Formats: sequence, C-alpha cells, structure tokens
Amino acid sequence: MSDAAAAAGPEVGADGLPEDLGQDLGWLLGQVQYGYLAASAAAVGELPGGLRALHVLGAAVGGEARNQIEVARRFGIDRTVMVRLVDELERAGLVERHPDPADRRARIITATDQGTRLYASTQDDRRLVDQHVLAGLEPAEREQFVESLRRIAARLLAVDPTHGAAACDAARREIEAHEGAGCPPQDDCPTATDGQSGPGGESGRRAAAAG
Repeated sequence: MSDAAAAAGPEVGADGLPEDLGQDLGWLLGQVQYGYLAASAAAVGELPGGLRALHVLGAAVGGEARNQIEVARRFGIDRTVMVRLVDELERAGLVERHPDPADRRARIITATDQGTRLYASTQDDRRLVDQHVLAGLEPAEREQFVESLRRIAARLLAVDPTHGAAACDAARREIEAHEGAGCPPQDDCPTATDGQSGPGGESGRRAAAAG
C-alpha cells in the first residue's frame, strides 16, 4: 500500500467493512458483541449490575440459582463480582439469599415477587434487541445462525465449563496438533474476570475503538 493510500485509511469492501478485517473472526465477533451490549443497555434499564445481573436474576426466577458459585461459573462471572451483583440485587429487593438445606455453607438465591415481575417485563425488550442485532439476516438465516452459535457454545463449554485458562490451553493443544501453531496472546484467551468474553483482548479493544 502506498503512503497516500495508507493516509486515506483502510480499504472498505462493498459491505462497508474494512477489507483487512472482514475475515477476522475475533474482530467480527467483537463487533457483534459490542452491538448487542449497546442495544441491551436499554433493555435492562436501571437494573443494578446491567446485563450480567439480569442473567443472575433470570437464574433465580427459573429456580436455577441453588449455588452462587455455580451461577457465577455458568455466566463466566468472577466470584467477587458475583457477590457484588447479588448484594446489589438483594438491596434492590429483587432477590433473597436462603441457606441451602442440603449444605448450610451454601446460599440459594431466590427471586422476590418484585424481581420476578421485573425479569418478565424485560423479555419483550430483549426480543427486540435480538431482532435488531439479527436484522441483517433472513428468518431462516437467523435460526441457522443461532443454532450454529449453540453448537459452538456447547463445544466450548464442554472443553472448559468455567471459561477459564483451560480453554486457552485446550485451544493451544488443538492448534499445535493440527497446524503446529501456538495459542493467541494471553489477552485474547477467554477469561472470567468480568463476565464478558475477552473484552481485554485484541478483538475487544478493536470493537471498543470502532464503537
């Protein structure tokens, strides 16, 4: 590329995406994630803790929050962050903690009537968010896309249910076995430090810059 072309900025394809990033999986995923999180901000409203807290509240509403640590693992939330989220939800009157009869050291998180109503009221808005994010696809393509994501997520969860460093180690072994390459830099490895998939990595930084 000439100096003049470089000064003019990256080449853009017919779809409006930068030519050098249009096939970059990390960048593309980052853009989708950024768009989804931005659109979801309106759906969660003033809920303390945002989208992550909504996931926790949903688990409590569905009776799937019998163990605080397991809920944190399920949604890739750091344990200390999880404690803060539940504290905020409890102060807002949306959930309650109760001792687990089977394990007095554990705490079951249950939704209050107020929490159940709030969670139900967010669902229509969340469906609108889904429609907004997937608006570029035909109905059949949307179903295929979501099903593909389910298959990818199921495999990754099977590799490492905690979304921790073991996932990166598994990826490194798989890549080395098939292509002789190494794992991406540590910043691009999945983490469970803040409940979002790799926002500290290169793809997350690119997404934030693009936003």
